[in-house]
Amino acid sequence: MELLSTVIITYNEEDKIERCILSAQEVSDEIIVLDSFSTDETVEIAQKMGAIVYTHEFSEFIEQRKLAIGHATHNLVLALDADEYLSPQLTLEILHAKEHKTADAYMLNRLSSIAGHWIRNGSWHPDYITRLFYKDKVTNGGEAPHDKIISIKGAKKMRLKGVLFHDAHDSIEDRIETIKKHSTVAARSKHAKGIKSSLLKAYIKTGWKFFSEYILRLGILDGYYGWIAAKTTAQYIYLRETKIIQLWHK
Repeated sequence: MELLSTVIITYNEEDKIERCILSAQEVSDEIIVLDSFSTDETVEIAQKMGAIVYTHEFSEFIEQRKLAIGHATHNLVLALDADEYLSPQLTLEILHAKEHKTADAYMLNRLSSIAGHWIRNGSWHPDYITRLFYKDKVTNGGEAPHDKIISIKGAKKMRLKGVLFHDAHDSIEDRIETIKKHSTVAARSKHAKGIKSSLLKAYIKTGWKFFSEYILRLGILDGYYGWIAAKTTAQYIYLRETKIIQLWHK
C-alpha cells in the first residue's frame, strides 16, 4: 500500500481547518499544514489534531502550493485548501488508489458553494482539478491568482467520481471581495506578460461570460445563487480587463 501525505495551505482558517483535517485523516499517513502566519487559532487547532505545521509568508498560490508539496515525506500527495473536504465516496476512492495504483495523477471533481448553496452548473461544476498525485509526475503552474497542478508528459491521468466539497464563499459579500482581490492579481499577471485590453474587449468578454455561464452552461438551474455565480464570474472578467487598461495607462 502506498503511503500518502496530505498538504494543506492556510491563512486564518480556524473555522474550517478542523473539518478539512478530519476529512483527510482516514486516507492520510501524515498531514502537513503550511500556514502564512495566521493571526487566529488555525495553527493551534491543526497541531492539536496531529498535523505537522510549517510557516512561510504568502506570496502567491502557485509558490505556496509548491512549497507545501515540498514538505511532503511521501511521493503520493493529496493537496487541499482549508475550505475543502472529502465526500465519503471520494474517501473510499482514495483508499482504493493507495491499495491499487491505476494512475500517476487523479482529477477530483470539486463542487463549490456560495453562502452554503452548492453551484452545480456553469463553469463551477463539474470542475475537475488534479489534487491527488505522485509528486514526481507533476509540476506546479497556473496563472495568478490560481494555481494548477500539471501532469508531466507521459503521466497517466484518471478522473475520480467522488466529490471534493469546496466551501468557497461564506456570503455574497465574501464572493464580491474575493473577485476584487483576484482580479487585481490577475490583471497584474497579464500586464507583466505584455497582455493588453480595451473597453470594447472588456464589455464583449463580460457580456459573453454571463450569457455563457447563465444560459449556455445552465447556471439558471441553480436559481438565485446560479444568477449570483454567473453575475460575479462575469464581473470578475470586467474588473480584470479594466484593471489591465489602468495598468497600461500608468
